[in-house]
Amino acid sequence: MVKKGARQGGRPRAYDTDAVLDRAAEVFWANGFSATSLDDLSAAMGMGRPSIYNAFGDKEALFLRALERFRDTVAGTPLRAFECADSIKDALDAFFLQTVEYTTADSSHLGCLLVNVAPATDSPDVRRFLRETLAAAEELIAQRMTSATDSGELPSDYSPREGARRAINLMLSLGARARMGTPREELVRDAANATAIVIGAGPKD
Repeated sequence: MVKKGARQGGRPRAYDTDAVLDRAAEVFWANGFSATSLDDLSAAMGMGRPSIYNAFGDKEALFLRALERFRDTVAGTPLRAFECADSIKDALDAFFLQTVEYTTADSSHLGCLLVNVAPATDSPDVRRFLRETLAAAEELIAQRMTSATDSGELPSDYSPREGARRAINLMLSLGARARMGTPREELVRDAANATAIVIGAGPKD
């Protein structure tokens, strides 16, 4: 029988889940999945191996949790910028520019954890997560483009689905080029041209 007022549920966790997942993501982003050891993760997260296993499971399970956290925070900035803009052109401009910003923000891990690092992991669960993440992003963009077509922002014969797929492919291209060390200034120009390509206008000089 538990006495009234007694603490239930055992000792509270001595870590912040979001904070330690952010640290794990940073390590995976810098080193890649295969080259990241549990010792690396333990040091970065400030947790012993048993605590990591108890909280998140094995390294692959932790990687998936870190990817989910990264998707919802850092990698989500382009889509959040896209959703906040008033016009479809401004939305696409913001989407591509924010892609450049976060993929070039730190020279220790150029590119995107989701686009450039995670795909190298030979894990069906990781690959499924990536497919679902890209599909959700493409669907969100397609819905906004459908609204733009209905309102007359885009031509009536414009294909929102094709435009959304084009936007995702250009985003992936920007991330890949950032990973290869393309100067930020060049990527910013490419981002501006990407909007014109998606909406069907000619690229800027």
